[in-house]
Amino acid sequence: MADNVEVVVFKGVKFRRYPDSKNWAERAYFTPGIADRQKGVRRLHEEIWKAHNGEIPEGSHIHHRDHDHLNNSPSNLVCTTGEEHRRHHGDDRRGQCTDEQRVHLERISPLAAEWHASDKGRAWHSEHARKQWAERQATQYVCEHCSAAFETTDQTKVRFCSNKCKAAWRRASGVDDVDRVCAWCSTTFRINKYSKAETCSKSCGMKRSHAARK
Repeated sequence: MADNVEVVVFKGVKFRRYPDSKNWAERAYFTPGIADRQKGVRRLHEEIWKAHNGEIPEGSHIHHRDHDHLNNSPSNLVCTTGEEHRRHHGDDRRGQCTDEQRVHLERISPLAAEWHASDKGRAWHSEHARKQWAERQATQYVCEHCSAAFETTDQTKVRFCSNKCKAAWRRASGVDDVDRVCAWCSTTFRINKYSKAETCSKSCGMKRSHAARK
């Protein structure tokens, strides 16, 4: 494995890319660790597409429109069939594994997973984590609301690039919404609990204000 590594965190998951790797896919894509892959987490560009569009249809691929694998802006990602994706890239994938290498990886993957779950593997991960903490540097994250990349030395689960994006995400998600009864027409409507609105619409608000002036 190449020593040079780039790390991006999205939704609390670390994705790594190895610019100097001999493996084309490791150079091109940010990939989650084995534990997250076993939970169903996919490559960074796929997770960003899912965050904005929902689950990826079975058999479909997420393609970078401009062929720049580092441009993971939602507007640069498009869902295509596998055949269309291969046609888009043509010879771009010449650096990927050969059939022989793929067979080898399929054989050793279960062995690697078993080692990582062993006492020796857990001890290695513990020591590795301790060293990473001692040598921690600014890590790049991707905002869950606007998908902008930002850096911070905070090692906790940073989800948003600013309080503005955090507030916008909460409004869009409806997590703070409550049911309220309109003070004019008695219709039940849903609204953010921090809103001071007492009517379900501007029309009802105007009628209420007009009635109060009489």
